[in-house]
Amino acid sequence: PEEHTRRYEDIKGENITATISNKLSMLTFADSTVTVDGTGKRAELVKKIIDGLWEDAGWITAQMMGKGGKVLIPSIVRGEMQIDVIDQSRLFISEMRGKRITSATVLADIATLDDHPYYRWVDYTLDDTGVQTIKTRVTSDSGREVLMGTIPVWADITDEITISGTDRALLAFLRSPRDNRRDQKMYGVPITYGADRDVAELVEHLNIYRREYRLTRPMLGLDATLWQNRADFSQLVKPVGIEEIRRTVQDGDDPFIPVKNTSLNDKPGWDYYAPNIRAEAMETRLNTLYRRLEKVCGLSQGILTERSTQNYANRDEVRAAMFDTFSVLSAIRKEWERALDDVAYAVDVLAERFGLTPGGARDSYEIAVDWDTSMIESSSETFEQLKELQSIGAESKAEIRQWVKGGTLEEAQAAVEEIAAEGDSLSKLFDESPGPTRSPIPETPVGE
Repeated sequence: PEEHTRRYEDIKGENITATISNKLSMLTFADSTVTVDGTGKRAELVKKIIDGLWEDAGWITAQMMGKGGKVLIPSIVRGEMQIDVIDQSRLFISEMRGKRITSATVLADIATLDDHPYYRWVDYTLDDTGVQTIKTRVTSDSGREVLMGTIPVWADITDEITISGTDRALLAFLRSPRDNRRDQKMYGVPITYGADRDVAELVEHLNIYRREYRLTRPMLGLDATLWQNRADFSQLVKPVGIEEIRRTVQDGDDPFIPVKNTSLNDKPGWDYYAPNIRAEAMETRLNTLYRRLEKVCGLSQGILTERSTQNYANRDEVRAAMFDTFSVLSAIRKEWERALDDVAYAVDVLAERFGLTPGGARDSYEIAVDWDTSMIESSSETFEQLKELQSIGAESKAEIRQWVKGGTLEEAQAAVEEIAAEGDSLSKLFDESPGPTRSPIPETPVGE
């Protein structure tokens, strides 16, 4: 995991993994929404935390796909609930029951005091009776454990707490759905895992492509006798050797290079050099490498390559064209649904344990995610189907409006009722019953 993190955070070279991860992140969410239903202070707290997490879901997902995984840790700081987002390289799993973590250690934070780093570790342990122990400890850079109060910002943190009636560790782990090629999937791997050779070949070609443009920039040949050494200006001016002052456009922005004044077949030496770039061949191979990497990562065309401009006739054609990518997005979305449930569960338990909200309100909320599916739909076909369903009473106007405009069903219903009321009031303007008559405007004689 640490190596995956280091590669993703490298911004000096071509980061193909980051490009793919950010694209998938945008497609995952698009116009998707999350809602938390419930009444009371507990449901309000859960909603506040989930809404805040949803705002950051884009970059969290990009890093999850690029680094292999992200850990979401609910914690209480100065009486307020917050979510810490850390890399999976700082999570050390020691026990799992099925897909749930029952024992783990997290490097929650790093602080510097007197130029020395200190590390805050949190140990999660869940026994068979449902009692969970959360222990916090601090170590120095030498590994020696020190008092919690050594670091002022951590002084208010409780060293150890126990909570009964729990069935999972109070954290959430988002794993990339990419196959790690191992027997167990304890940690996630980046979307380009196992495609190192393909990525390296693509990066190499991009470098060649740049070099191609540099090599085809024009060069002008000037006789070597025109090149003088400034140090000799006060003395006898003499030409400088070509090897001493040789410069080419490949090494800088100066298009002039010195040449010997020679002739070939009674013709002067070349004065101008500007070959054509092999743009078509370069672009063809680039797109071939892009498409190959898309296939290796299990993605449809349109992530690295340009998406086809074909006009799809129906939903089945759209789904077929984007099915591979949509399958990956579906796996990412399942990870998020599970993570949101784990975060909300942890917030619920901690709020009860520390009295952040009135007690006795466990499980007083419900989370629902409306995932955007426009990338595999034919919007015109779907709209016609919705209208047909509405005409036979199988779909409401509010549901159709919600599909078109978005928002909640309650907001759509209110808009439909408002439009209906407005229609009734406007119809009175065209009532055929006689109304007050207006006297004709008298004509004014010309000249008056």
